[in-house]
Amino acid sequence: MEITSLVFLAFVSVTFVVYYLIPKKYQWVALLSASLLFFVTSSALLTLYMLFTTAVIYFGAKGIQKYKDEFAKKKKELPKPERKVLKEQLKKKQKKILILCVVVVIAVLVLTKYCNFLGGIVNGIASIFTLKDLLPEFNILLPLGISYYTLMSVSYITDVYRGTIKAEVNPLRVLLFVCYFPHIVEGPFDRYGDLDKQFRTPHKFDYDKIRRGAILVMYGCFKKLVIADRIGFFLPKTFVKIDNYSGTAVFIGMVLYTFQLYADFSGCIDIISGVSEMFGIKVAENFKQPFFSKSIDEFWRRWHISLGAWLKEYVFYPVSLSGHFKKVNTFTKKHIKSQHIVGFITIAYTLLFVWFCNGLWHGASWLYIVYGLYYYVLMMLGKFTEPYTDKLAKKLHINKESKGYSVFQVARTVVIVNVGMLLFRSSTLVEFGKLFGKMFTSINFMDFCSIIKIQDGIILAVGFVVMLLVGIIKEKGIDIRMWLIEHNFVIRWLVYYFLLFSTIILGAYGIGYGGAAAIYAQF
Repeated sequence: MEITSLVFLAFVSVTFVVYYLIPKKYQWVALLSASLLFFVTSSALLTLYMLFTTAVIYFGAKGIQKYKDEFAKKKKELPKPERKVLKEQLKKKQKKILILCVVVVIAVLVLTKYCNFLGGIVNGIASIFTLKDLLPEFNILLPLGISYYTLMSVSYITDVYRGTIKAEVNPLRVLLFVCYFPHIVEGPFDRYGDLDKQFRTPHKFDYDKIRRGAILVMYGCFKKLVIADRIGFFLPKTFVKIDNYSGTAVFIGMVLYTFQLYADFSGCIDIISGVSEMFGIKVAENFKQPFFSKSIDEFWRRWHISLGAWLKEYVFYPVSLSGHFKKVNTFTKKHIKSQHIVGFITIAYTLLFVWFCNGLWHGASWLYIVYGLYYYVLMMLGKFTEPYTDKLAKKLHINKESKGYSVFQVARTVVIVNVGMLLFRSSTLVEFGKLFGKMFTSINFMDFCSIIKIQDGIILAVGFVVMLLVGIIKEKGIDIRMWLIEHNFVIRWLVYYFLLFSTIILGAYGIGYGGAAAIYAQF
């Protein structure tokens, strides 16, 4: 069920009516029922994977909470030395439960999504010793949103272990958190403490919230159907028939794909966020004008924000607090005098795990791992050379606070991101090498016309201008939806009609187009 389809619109409409008609204390039940129906119709028997994951984290969290409660009950009765011993004993038991549950949950993801990738590695090693393939290739169907609900499940049981939240008594509430239908396909990643409070809160029919949500849905549909899906219709041939196109065509294709990916992903997130807002639920923010970023670090703080937050919370911090990291940190401080080098090694060590996981999460391929490491290497180069570039800027009398330098930084970041997106779009590393090299060896400006029709170019240009204007307004800190609601009646409805009818008239659907699946749904 594509989130831009009429079926999804009808599904949301029915859920919406039921949600606001039933007693408010049962609203969460309506969302759970809709979510399970959405999941079952999309994954059928594969829904069992999701139910199994939910059961593991539910009972695991209950076990952890049991030991926490036991300690809270006994600590007042014990003297300090015995209290400390008991705390350590119970902490070890909690940690064992956490590790077991996380390993089981991650194992399900690995066996379904990464099985053939790992098998390929084993067979590759075997071939070195002239052995036949040791492991066969399996045709495994992936359940809906497994990469998303797995990480959210890990966050739930980890937060219970840390004491950030208490284990939920009602398994159905945990199930709702795991399979909440608006964000099961593409995220964003939410934490239990944030969503559960909103699921428990009675939500009245609020016209302003519903209107704000509807505006976001319309804008998301505009980005997805008018821009992303239109590019997706003619762009693939540029990358499939590489020899038929010049380097200019590859460059145009790279830029258009970056444009497509952003419009597709952010458009779908807008729809998801808008639908949730109409139910009175606010999901995590996932985009914040990423193409206004002045550095790669900043770009990834604005792009797929919830994934970055998850990796920071559940990969970066555990690594930085691990015993092995402390040994590395102690060794570097002891043997290296330069504070800059010590600090660099410290951050490089922890971020290596983050960016490896970032790449691997996107797909079971070395290509995606290299994609993550591409940004990691560039970030580390920037951090390592920062003191030296600052000195050079002073010598050359370059004002880093000037608007001109800011424009240069944004342009530089856009170029780096576009190359990263070309890597992301390529089928293999070899293909990426061919595409990247061709951009500098084969130039033919007339190829633009062979890739895109004039009418498509005009529509995309208008779409780009709309997205740019919205981005500029939001970058200035203006709540554009509230501005619209409070603004002149004529202007407000002109915007509404533009979004609605441009999507209906110019959206890439119908005969010859077909339904385009959300790009990030495959991850």
